[in-house]
Amino acid sequence: MKKTFLYFQPEYVGKFKCDGEKCNARCCKNWRIDIDAATYKKYSKLPEAQEIISQIKFNEELDKYIVTLDEKRFCPMLTEENLCRLQKDHGEELLSVTCSTYPRHTKNFGKFFERALTPTCPVAAELILFQKEPMKFDFVEVPMKIHSNNGKISITNFSVPENDVAVFFEIQVAMISILQERRFTIDQRLIALGFFLDKLQELLSAKADKETLMKSIGTYESEDFLMNELPPLIQSVQTDSEKFILFMLKFLKYTLDCLKSVEGRDFIKAFAEVLEIHPDEKSRVDVPKIISKYESLAEARKDFFEKYSTVLENYFVNEFFMNVYPFRFAEENITKNFAVFMISYKIFELMMFSATQNGLTSEKDLLRLVDWFTAKMDHNKNLFDRFFDLLKGIDDTFLLMTLLLKG
Repeated sequence: MKKTFLYFQPEYVGKFKCDGEKCNARCCKNWRIDIDAATYKKYSKLPEAQEIISQIKFNEELDKYIVTLDEKRFCPMLTEENLCRLQKDHGEELLSVTCSTYPRHTKNFGKFFERALTPTCPVAAELILFQKEPMKFDFVEVPMKIHSNNGKISITNFSVPENDVAVFFEIQVAMISILQERRFTIDQRLIALGFFLDKLQELLSAKADKETLMKSIGTYESEDFLMNELPPLIQSVQTDSEKFILFMLKFLKYTLDCLKSVEGRDFIKAFAEVLEIHPDEKSRVDVPKIISKYESLAEARKDFFEKYSTVLENYFVNEFFMNVYPFRFAEENITKNFAVFMISYKIFELMMFSATQNGLTSEKDLLRLVDWFTAKMDHNKNLFDRFFDLLKGIDDTFLLMTLLLKG
């Protein structure tokens, strides 16, 4: 009997199929492509070894072999059909760990695995973003070859004590359920999630037992909570545009430097024009003018949410699940993890709103936006470290929501 592995994953993962022509080999352009030592050794035994190895350099600082991209910033191993020449000529076993893994994000929780796809892959992003129904999740049995591809698929071990795995899973299911509750606006769902995580942090800090945790999780998923207890909680979160803009500008100052690139030029331009963010020669901005402009766009923002709420929902549900929030940054508590997720999402929301206001509304435009934003944000540890520095002193989920959300 062939060995299989239990996976919890979005349904779209089973529909994914790499298509180099459809995405213009986006995974092979502008990325640092690492080649593991075992794959490099296989390359050295091929008939065309000299040609291949001449395009791979060893980086002593990183202690890795790195592919040298061509003049167009593509992997030199690509064919004219945007397919991997090595895989085409010699089979899938010639793919490196990096190339076998992308765009998968796989995590090991001991009793089961989780897998999602990153939207930096346009084929994956299309599956993720444009489905009209809430993203569905399934448990599936995965055979060894797909699970690890003979050890080629990179899998991250996520530390959850065996006795806590069931609770962790129920927490995830509850969070996804809250984020997909379409009877509420996106901000209202984020408020509900904030209260849920605040209670969860309280219980974990008090070392509550499994039964207490499970009971609390069930409470926040119940119809009684959603329909009777949540509305007054939502009303208690009263914010204003001035607080929101002042808070966000602190984070945008560093984020915009991180996001600058050729791929993001149109979106940065739209963001600056729509919100009238025009730094002077000393990098100062007219904050009252930005606040006034943001407030004047209230009706436009309302129309934006009505038109794009499913795209936004699919984006943040995938992001939340793929990065294992609110436990992504193990050294930080749940509140700080939630804060970083919220800030990152709100920046994306502002970018997408600005893009659509400037006419960048096609599916192709939105795929470019998500590709660029995710690539620049998700791999930038220094930026997240800066976010945590700026969040020092904010350990109150309620305060965070009043700064970031409008009920």
